[in-house]
Amino acid sequence: MARYKYSDIEEGQSIFLTVNLKEQLLSGTFEYMLNELIGRKIDISTFDKNYNNDKTGSKAIPPEVLIKLIIYGYYKGIKSSRKICDLSKENIIAKALTGDMEAHWTTIADFISINSEKFKEVFIKVLLYCAELDLIGGETFAGDGRRMPSNASIDMSGTKEELQKRLLMYKKMADKHVAKHMKRDALGELREDKRNYEKRQKHLKRRIDKISDFLDTPAPM
Repeated sequence: MARYKYSDIEEGQSIFLTVNLKEQLLSGTFEYMLNELIGRKIDISTFDKNYNNDKTGSKAIPPEVLIKLIIYGYYKGIKSSRKICDLSKENIIAKALTGDMEAHWTTIADFISINSEKFKEVFIKVLLYCAELDLIGGETFAGDGRRMPSNASIDMSGTKEELQKRLLMYKKMADKHVAKHMKRDALGELREDKRNYEKRQKHLKRRIDKISDFLDTPAPM
């Protein structure tokens, strides 16, 4: 259970709501299946060695959380680390998928940059499972003028050629989404955010220094 504060009901009033995050993932939805697949049906243990803490062996943000969050971001049409970070803070489904863990945008950017190929392998499998279960189709995960078949499921009794054709389509989608994500990060969104952060920090430091100077100055007798 998690408690969230809402203060925009009426001016000057706030309420707290208790939310069961797991109940937000409804059976039969893409996000429910995404949560079921990652780390269960789809092995992600190959990511662990890059994210182990040398002293404790624990991971600050588990790869499972980052994978779910990024793929859900793509599902929502979001392909930049900064906006995926915002999604983890503002979207109740994203909170349910991540267990209410908020990954900093630099963590997301580093993860997709370092693990892009391994991430795409997992992403392709998610697309395959969810297409077979008719949870995605049409414009979902499509782009550049292309659409997924409304019934994109694979006939498991079909030929290997048919299966390979489907897998090639999902690979192209995964390549496209990850490439857009990394391009948007590289073209300035992260750099601009870093500059804004540094600017805010300098401004805050100046204000703190002024307050400190005031407190350190003896009051006139």
